[in-house]
Amino acid sequence: MANRYERKRGHKSAVGFKPNTISFSWSKLDANQGQTIDDWETDKLLSKLAKRLQQIGQYEASEALALLLIKQYTKIGFPDNSGFSEPKHVSPAYWAVIHLTQNSKEVVAGYVEDDVFYIVFLDKEHQFWKTDIQSRCQNKR
Repeated sequence: MANRYERKRGHKSAVGFKPNTISFSWSKLDANQGQTIDDWETDKLLSKLAKRLQQIGQYEASEALALLLIKQYTKIGFPDNSGFSEPKHVSPAYWAVIHLTQNSKEVVAGYVEDDVFYIVFLDKEHQFWKTDIQSRCQNKR
């Protein structure tokens, strides 16, 4: 939902709407699967992720999905061929990934809800949704 720009002084009305850009939450991170934040820091991936999230954070959630900056899968529920076990603390309808660079092996897996991308797995080997190169784009929403 967009917020109105409000004027603090004067008698003019609001000048427009301020779009809600996507934000990111670490509150759902699964500490028992994938890598830890410390692992990604050691492997020099955490700063790359921070830069990527900063880039994506300039967009509304719908824009980030449309531009495939966030790739949301069409299959409902947890992937059958995942290298991870379905976490008990979340149950999104659609899972999504963010690649560190376009088509990189390293991804962050999670889901989008109310303009927030919830990070659930740090996955430097792309084990969340195992796929071969030929069918890589067929499961994306």
